[in-house]
Amino acid sequence: MRLPPKPRPADPLAKLVSSPAYQGLAATLLPHGEAVPLAVMVRGTLEWLLDEATLEQLFRVHAPKQYTRELTLNVLVRLMVQVAAGIRASVFAAYQADQALDEPTIRTTYQAVYGKLGRLQPAVSEAVVRHGAQRCGQLLALQSRARHEPRPGYRMRVLDGNVLAGTEHRLTPLRCWLNACLPGKSLVVYEPGVGLVTDVVLCEDAYTQERALLAQILPRAQANDLFIADRNFCTTRFVFGLHAAKAAVIVRQHGSTLPCTGIEALQPAGNTATGAVYEQRVRVTDPDRGQALTLRRIEVRLHEPTRDGDRTLAVLTNLPATVAARAVAEDYLRRWTIETHFQFLTEVLQCELPGLGRPRAALFGFAMALLAGNALAVVRGSLRSAHGVEAEAEVSGYYLADEIAHDYRTLMKYAPAERWEPWHGVPAAALARLLRTLAALVKLRGLQRHRRGPKKPPKQKPVYDLKHKHYSTARLLKGLDQEDSC
Repeated sequence: MRLPPKPRPADPLAKLVSSPAYQGLAATLLPHGEAVPLAVMVRGTLEWLLDEATLEQLFRVHAPKQYTRELTLNVLVRLMVQVAAGIRASVFAAYQADQALDEPTIRTTYQAVYGKLGRLQPAVSEAVVRHGAQRCGQLLALQSRARHEPRPGYRMRVLDGNVLAGTEHRLTPLRCWLNACLPGKSLVVYEPGVGLVTDVVLCEDAYTQERALLAQILPRAQANDLFIADRNFCTTRFVFGLHAAKAAVIVRQHGSTLPCTGIEALQPAGNTATGAVYEQRVRVTDPDRGQALTLRRIEVRLHEPTRDGDRTLAVLTNLPATVAARAVAEDYLRRWTIETHFQFLTEVLQCELPGLGRPRAALFGFAMALLAGNALAVVRGSLRSAHGVEAEAEVSGYYLADEIAHDYRTLMKYAPAERWEPWHGVPAAALARLLRTLAALVKLRGLQRHRRGPKKPPKQKPVYDLKHKHYSTARLLKGLDQEDSC
């Protein structure tokens, strides 16, 4: 007797797309969702984030003296995001790929594109990042296990500055110098609880002091924000400004910019993996306003000195006494999460484009890298919701971005831009559910990171031979008898 065939399980994407909330998405989801789910997630998320009407409104508000004829902000953002995400190697490569389409979105010369990028005001780039971060936050808030605040009851925000690397000397004023020419500086706010850059301040002058940019960050501080910053930001304006906004702060103590007077002696407060912890109360004053503030001073006496040779690390905080001193010291170590994110933006994405010498163009490219990084954070949040926190933690950011970059270009050949327009009208809750369904189709095995062991100190300190500029590797290896024996 022949048994009847087993019924095939229902396709989760086909079942989901049949809902009215996903009307018009079948053309992009059904043919490609199972084959390249990561690329579909990123492309759909960017389409949902970058609404043309909203972008043009941002342009009118933050660049009232500029105008658009054929090159709109929407076109420039979509062009530069491809470059910043590593999908295209350069601005010209992205322009050339657009011109190869049956219906190009750019109807000007590439010189006009570079000229427009060089005139784009930094305030517009900042607004695009903040708008995209707000939308990404909406999606992550609807994903289970997507947000994990390190300090319950507070929104942790790590603050740090970043100087863009020197560019190529293509501009005429740069050609007479062999020195590095820096196109600008940024002040970035990173939220480790969701992996998003939620705020940024861009400055064209790379020599501008980071503290001067704080005036633009403080008005946007909210109650229950927890700012973590290095000692360069330990100033009266920063600490008193956050306290006035009912926000919390953990900042490394600076000896001269925020003088403090001890109210009580140091008391032992436990130990951490890095050293012994001590605590005392101190009083700081604002000489300009005549205000005084009582803070907690947490001192960690390190087992091993820092790379600068410091054996003690002291931080100031206005967190209540219910937060243990040891926990405050551990929270300050999370400041390195933003350094890790900067490294990801530099080495995996393309936040520094050597070919863009004009400051405004370089800063716009950096802002689009922040936007691309936020889109990847949404993808990681969806993976975390679908596969679990532990499984997502083993996903390599490098392999994830590499997989997306290659699949994205293939996807765009089979699914042109007009097929993605229905993604604009999808409600946030429906899109979060769709991203979670796509994330469940991703095979994480090929994206796992590989942990390396601890670095071993070199047996012999390397030297530089002034008589020789280079050596033959084959001859050096021959001396060590490391030739292939096959």
